[in-house]
Amino acid sequence: MLWLFFIIALIKADSTEFQCPPTTASIEHLLDQADIPGASIIVLNRDEILYEKGIGYHSPPLSEGRQIMNASSSIFVLASISKTFIAVAAMQLVELNLLDLDEDINKYLSPRMKIIHPYYPNVIITTRHLLTHTAGIGINLEEEYKLYLPGDDFTKTNLGDVIEKYLSYNASWLPITPGHNITSYSNVGACLAAFIVERLANTSFEEYVQEKILKILDIDRENAGYRLSNFQNKKQNLVGHYVYNASWLESFQYLVPQLNVSRVDNVSDWLYVPFYGISRYPAGYLRMSAYSLSRFFQSFLNNFTTLLHNLFSIEEIIHVTPQTSYWNMTGSEYGLLWYWKTIGGRRLIGHEGSVIGITTIMMANEKRNLGVIILTNGDTVREDSQSEQVQNTINILTKELFDCFEKSTNKGSTYRSFNFIFIYGIISIIFRFFIII
Repeated sequence: MLWLFFIIALIKADSTEFQCPPTTASIEHLLDQADIPGASIIVLNRDEILYEKGIGYHSPPLSEGRQIMNASSSIFVLASISKTFIAVAAMQLVELNLLDLDEDINKYLSPRMKIIHPYYPNVIITTRHLLTHTAGIGINLEEEYKLYLPGDDFTKTNLGDVIEKYLSYNASWLPITPGHNITSYSNVGACLAAFIVERLANTSFEEYVQEKILKILDIDRENAGYRLSNFQNKKQNLVGHYVYNASWLESFQYLVPQLNVSRVDNVSDWLYVPFYGISRYPAGYLRMSAYSLSRFFQSFLNNFTTLLHNLFSIEEIIHVTPQTSYWNMTGSEYGLLWYWKTIGGRRLIGHEGSVIGITTIMMANEKRNLGVIILTNGDTVREDSQSEQVQNTINILTKELFDCFEKSTNKGSTYRSFNFIFIYGIISIIFRFFIII
């Protein structure tokens, strides 16, 4: 009888422990609490998609007939996840012997464009410094806000000119020596690496990504791209930009008046941000669905075998050296634009992203045999408690999905152990039964 009770308890514990993934209702509850209208979620391993779900809507609860979120068709701005494509492009050129990560970047720029750290003019800056955020480039907010442009107006700018102008100000640099393993996250630094790719490939970075990455992954131009015009026939699939907290309206109108941010109505607390782009587009404005992104991410889990031809390339991307954050504000360890970060006690590698009205995450576990993608229309750009709640919600979801599917991955071995115990128990019961008889 004791064995029977033990077996029943095991069955009950097993079924409880492995109830996953989180229910749609539980995810909806988390999103609602954080005022996130919707999310596209995908969990995948090296061979297949394990979980794919669109939850919620493209827009807040302001009207009837809202567009339902769909992980396969809802198109998001990836925000800074876009940077991971820059690293792959750079390593493709390294494999072709066109780029040396440790060479002075000025070797790859035009003679009229010379990039020098104003405080350390005799210290060279390399592409590796740009890709690891150790070039000493800072954040010049006054110039940064000017880079946001309505619609596809970013296409009217020249990437090299945008970068050169930004870096011409001393305020855009930090008082740290390039390459001394002191990290400071830089969108413009990442864009400079993309511009080097553009120069060496003799084509725009936008076109390079289309031809050398997306096309190889069988993702066509109507499903991924930096321009809104890529989705001319799929406008209804574009996820809009909304911000919850109308008190921020004056700040947005002052900082980025060109975006025409407005209050949705006089009753709700939602702000609407019309579709926009940014002139430093490689660092944050690639658009695609969670499903399309999963094709790229699955390639990463498989060492980018379709995009890169040398195992050394992926090792370069994920390798980290001892480093210190200049601002002491991040727990991230940078490889080549991909970074390692601990979420929920688990060491993960990938990238997160945040632009006005969109927050995203793409992370793999340490073994790189399981990945989670969560694209949301929650906002974390503002520094307030509501933004913090959005970020915490995404972290909770990330942790729960890893907890669930990592256990599921090991479930076979658990069942083998359980079957052994079960068989052993049955044999013991039968043996004791016959002894009693």
